Amino acid sequence: IIIYCEGLGPVTPPVEAGRATPANPLSRVAVPVRVTIGGQDAEVQFSGLTPGLAGLYQINAVVPVSVNPGNEVPLVVTVNGQSSPTVTLAVRP
Repeated sequence: IIIYCEGLGPVTPPVEAGRATPANPLSRVAVPVRVTIGGQDAEVQFSGLTPGLAGLYQINAVVPVSVNPGNEVPLVVTVNGQSSPTVTLAVRP
């Protein structure tokens, strides 16, 4: 899945505020990002600024195959010790 958000902190390489993020090289967050879906750790494949846009972060994560399907599966993003509010997503078998 792709999660769009804000507030993940500094990126490397840095991008000037208000400027569109280049696609090459990708600007990745400087600290690890953790995503849990249905209480299970999801594999984070990318976390950084969204190429072509200004100030929008993107997290690419893999939904664990062992997550129980449902219409309101909880998802939480944690970075630098701070957790996001819980949101829900539908997971289909």
